[in-house]
Amino acid sequence: MSEYELSLMRQRGIAARDSKAKRGEFRFMLPPGFCWSEADKVEIDPDEHVADTIRLVFAKFRELGSARQVFLWLRSADIKMPVVRRNVEVCKLVWKPPAYHSVMQILHNPLYGGAYAFGRTAQRTRIVEGRARKASGFRKSRDEWHVLLRDNHPGYISWQEYEENQKLLLENAHMKKNCARKSARGGRALLTGLMRCGRCGRMMRVF
Repeated sequence: MSEYELSLMRQRGIAARDSKAKRGEFRFMLPPGFCWSEADKVEIDPDEHVADTIRLVFAKFRELGSARQVFLWLRSADIKMPVVRRNVEVCKLVWKPPAYHSVMQILHNPLYGGAYAFGRTAQRTRIVEGRARKASGFRKSRDEWHVLLRDNHPGYISWQEYEENQKLLLENAHMKKNCARKSARGGRALLTGLMRCGRCGRMMRVF
């Protein structure tokens, strides 16, 4: 088979995949707390232990206002987190001690807000010792996502709450460039520009 025919078949396959994704029916590995129905719809995991643990993460984030504090609280409470492990085509749910990146993945994933999202990451190619090396998993901005279908399925939180969570995460110091270390400044407040909140890491200000 010629390279042209192989390229044509690949393009048709990608077009069929994208068409199915735009309808919210293209299957991919779902995060913990969700499963696929027989009708190719995203559903909340019927396992109450899994669902309750995911709800606990969002409830604690609303209470504490910081992903790091949620992670520390889960560790102190000795609560195990559900993690999806993939072995070729077989996906298995395992319970592991909480990890910071697992908490962040839950808080950032729009699926938990009831939205079907596809194409959120990109693949990059770089030359290493004269050879092309591909690396995947690079996050894209929301306007670059291939598909975003809001209110596509029941979520653990509403879309409005998801948006509020994203705004709060962006305001946290470890994710905000203009919250880097600053020198002391003059003013009526003591330690202006130096004192930070011990819970979320944001700068203390006078209001």
